[in-house]
Amino acid sequence: MQNGIIYFPESTNIGDDIQTYAASLLVSQPELCNREKLDELPEKTRLLCNGWFMENSKHWPPSKNVDSLFVSFHISGKNKKTMTTEKAIEYYKQHEPIGCRDYDTLNLLESFGVDAYFSGCLTLTLPKYEREKSDEVLFVDVLRTNYTKNYRETVVKNIIPKSYRNNVKFVSHISDDLKHLDAETRMAQAQQMLERYGKAKLVFTSLIHCALPCIALGTPVVFIDFGFNNNQAKRDRFNGIIDLFKIESNLSAPFMQRNLMSKLARVSGLHHLTKGRITKLSEELFEYAEVRSNHLTLADKMKSEVRNFFTS
Repeated sequence: MQNGIIYFPESTNIGDDIQTYAASLLVSQPELCNREKLDELPEKTRLLCNGWFMENSKHWPPSKNVDSLFVSFHISGKNKKTMTTEKAIEYYKQHEPIGCRDYDTLNLLESFGVDAYFSGCLTLTLPKYEREKSDEVLFVDVLRTNYTKNYRETVVKNIIPKSYRNNVKFVSHISDDLKHLDAETRMAQAQQMLERYGKAKLVFTSLIHCALPCIALGTPVVFIDFGFNNNQAKRDRFNGIIDLFKIESNLSAPFMQRNLMSKLARVSGLHHLTKGRITKLSEELFEYAEVRSNHLTLADKMKSEVRNFFTS
């Protein structure tokens, strides 16, 4: 029987690869199993089944050849119906208890009579970075991509106090090129990204799969909870997770609403005339240095669950 971990070859978000890389550190000689084709796996497989599922739910649940350990499992708003069909619920019950990445997923599964618990995210099991640190302050995809690029860039630039603008380096998890790379290259890039986060003095981000790895690595991180208010499906992953890191949500900018007038203002570039109304981050935040450890109990439990499953 082979050991398997989840991999999404069509992803354009390195956050997916960071989750796969974290799994690869826990599972001996893992095979990368395509998240979207688990029902087609021909070989008997013990699978560490974590993350979000899926683009095409007709391929869910996995094949009968797959013995799944559900840890850090997440069901999003738009997939709640397709991931809780009678067939899917039967599969979950065969593999109870289900470790859920967030409380929304936990509550959803429990409403169907599935034994579930809050596990947190698998990326919390990444080892702490113990080598020399740098002076880098990173901005990683601050403000969600559900706005135009020009609007995002204008807002993000103007939430940074002028005295710190030259000290900030910008990083993104999103690249269309990613899906054209082979798995080995992608895992190497994920490792390099984690190395940079580990070295960083401070990270600001609106991505949970940047913030959570930073917590594990021991890097101070500020989660910018900004731009999610218009989309509940973007927020249902937060419950339980955002308790682990520092949150900054006291921000505002003109024309962020999802109405026609605001959209026209963003497209026409009217937001450039209202930059002075964009809330700035406090200068004190740029000196934030707390290294948190409240994730360790969750991480230790996940590592124990995985170890026991793959050695039984």
